[in-house]
Amino acid sequence: MEQLSRDEVAIVLDLVSDDLERIEKILTESSAAGTPFLTESATYLARAGGKRLRPALVALSARVWSDCNPDADATAAAIEMTHLATLYHDDVIDESDVRRSVPSANNKWGNTVAILVGDFLFARASSIAADVGGEVPRVLADAIARVVQGQVRELEHLYDVRRPAAHYFATVDDKTGALLEASSRLGAALAGAAPKEADDLRRFGGAFGTAFQIADDLLDLSATQDELGKAPGTDLRDGVYTLPLLYAVEAEPSLAAALGTPEPDIDLIRSAVVRTGAFDRALAVAADYVDQALAALGSAPHGIARESLEALTRLIIDRVPVLE
Repeated sequence: MEQLSRDEVAIVLDLVSDDLERIEKILTESSAAGTPFLTESATYLARAGGKRLRPALVALSARVWSDCNPDADATAAAIEMTHLATLYHDDVIDESDVRRSVPSANNKWGNTVAILVGDFLFARASSIAADVGGEVPRVLADAIARVVQGQVRELEHLYDVRRPAAHYFATVDDKTGALLEASSRLGAALAGAAPKEADDLRRFGGAFGTAFQIADDLLDLSATQDELGKAPGTDLRDGVYTLPLLYAVEAEPSLAAALGTPEPDIDLIRSAVVRTGAFDRALAVAADYVDQALAALGSAPHGIARESLEALTRLIIDRVPVLE
């Protein structure tokens, strides 16, 4: 696959930089609460940074057809706020200590505060979506339900070394794909795309999301703590067995004996994932989903916004370090 330079990445982000500034302002203002403590805790993860991938997809998908109008701005903020709410809850579920290179909210203030802040952000996101109106509230509500469904499905198979790959893909489709589908579909629809065109962008978002999650799972094995913003091998310790590990166990069943514990031998498992070809196999699957995402853009008008979506999609694979 064609490599992307840092300059090319900067160009992708520069196209929607003004849009993202407006969206960030809505996000900050909408996270403000009636008490200083709730405002501090509700804006904590937003202030810690993040990719802002979902707002970027809304803005880029909108710009394929026209521009990122006020309704698209608000929708992007609602989707990102929903994503942030899931992070507060995920860190409680996973008992995480670090998120985005800072102490997680549950580590800083305790589980009760983290859960309540997540609930607050879900409510604020729903309010923003209601103000936009049209199909936005329903699409966002459906996406939230799918995220929860994906999370519960994942919990059903913690520490399960025989977790089927089909179960992994179904989980990813909901837990990661739902909000990315909503982002690209609503961005297009709010900018005037026809229903068929908006649905193509939904399919783009779904394939993009699966590729992105597989890449993230590979990064959990190959990247450093500085690159991840959290300790590598977190999924293994938490008992979330992702695609490269499932492929490794399929190729070398004896590897299962090293799993099923919150204190696995990370180096041994990394070695097995490389030795069995599981890392490259999973990366090839991610590349296939990248191709599916690019194909779904086939009906979109040509222009710099579409080119930027294509570049962002190719970056999914480019960011995965080689594991040797």
